[in-house]
Amino acid sequence: MLDRRRLLGSLTGIFALPAFGATKPRAPETPWPAAGDPAYWKKLRAQFLLRDDEVFFNTATMGAPPRVVVEAVAESLKTLSATVAEWDYKPDGPSWFTGYSAELPIREKLARVVHASTEEIALTQNATMGMNFVALGLDLASGDEILQTDQEHPGGRCGWEQRSRRQGVVWKTLKIPVPARSPEEIVEIVRAAIGPRTRVIAWPHVTSALGTIHPVKEICALAREKGIFTAIDGAQAVGQIPVDLHDMGCDAYFSSPHKWLLAPAGNGFLYVRREIAPRIWTTLASSEWANEKDPGLRLQQRGTGNLSLLLGLSAAVDFFDRVGADRWFGRIRELGDRLRAGLREIPGAAISSSVHPKMCAGMTTWKLAGVSPARMQDLFWEKARLRPRSVSEDWGVRTSTMIYNSEAEIDRLLEVARGMAKSSA
Repeated sequence: MLDRRRLLGSLTGIFALPAFGATKPRAPETPWPAAGDPAYWKKLRAQFLLRDDEVFFNTATMGAPPRVVVEAVAESLKTLSATVAEWDYKPDGPSWFTGYSAELPIREKLARVVHASTEEIALTQNATMGMNFVALGLDLASGDEILQTDQEHPGGRCGWEQRSRRQGVVWKTLKIPVPARSPEEIVEIVRAAIGPRTRVIAWPHVTSALGTIHPVKEICALAREKGIFTAIDGAQAVGQIPVDLHDMGCDAYFSSPHKWLLAPAGNGFLYVRREIAPRIWTTLASSEWANEKDPGLRLQQRGTGNLSLLLGLSAAVDFFDRVGADRWFGRIRELGDRLRAGLREIPGAAISSSVHPKMCAGMTTWKLAGVSPARMQDLFWEKARLRPRSVSEDWGVRTSTMIYNSEAEIDRLLEVARGMAKSSA
């Protein structure tokens, strides 16, 4: 017998689920390591489905969900497919899909992770969707100016770029040093660029290709003084570093939990500060498009969606909470620091990412003299089944360190890199 409590209880109410079909006995759960266990991270690795002979260093593209997240999605899909006839469409009962209802429990969970209020959180498909809701929903006039970096991911950039081409909004990109040297340097670049027609600063919390952590709190404070709207791209931040949106003071923030929060792809969220929410028009409108009491619900109305993916997001947040934020973020940073320290000892290696303590965590982009980044990516896989990602011929290979990685895996990558350096010397 399957129990819908586990699958739908947190979102749709609690009720019993009759058995259906033949089911295989569930495999025993892998024991969760004790908090003080010296082998905590090695044992936690068993909570993931990653193969033992392969090393995944590309969380910045897509995280590897833990076993409990995969099971939540799979079991939900099976259950919903088998029991859809039981759905009576009554407003006070469970639903078999999402995209129209408030989904308050998961919004409450996400709000706690990023320190926001529930009604300020809208569930989206990814960061790109959140960016577009803001970029296309904000009233702007021809000649109004938007400031961005020259290092934006398309998912944080193209909505603003489209408004520039379509409506004559001035889209201005600012050159950011590579590597970035200090937070103060970034703030001064922004300060110097603000003009009388600047209306929006659309800025990355963490850049996609380099993993540079930007001083967004200071940028938002500068913008607030001048009445400028701030939209922050948090696709690479949530789950990699602590995020406190109320303390940050931004007007809007969007993210993709399928990266560092290890949720299944197809999940995202948009935060809009409660006081500023009426300024954002609903560009994807359904029945709640004019709901001013719950702006998050108004902005997440996107039509029929996959409830099973949302349950996977809920399970991912539970997993994050069980590990604990301090332990989670500390591990990511610890492994990142180990990688950067090792790279400094390799002749011909150059780190393109910032190494300032306030501007780096789990993403490091680097290159080797005499070896193209594309070739580096291939050699890492061919020689040792290591999977970083080549992101730029100029900047190099991006290596993401996540809680499922280990010191031994970092050392293995450094050993292969030393061999490449010797071969190219």
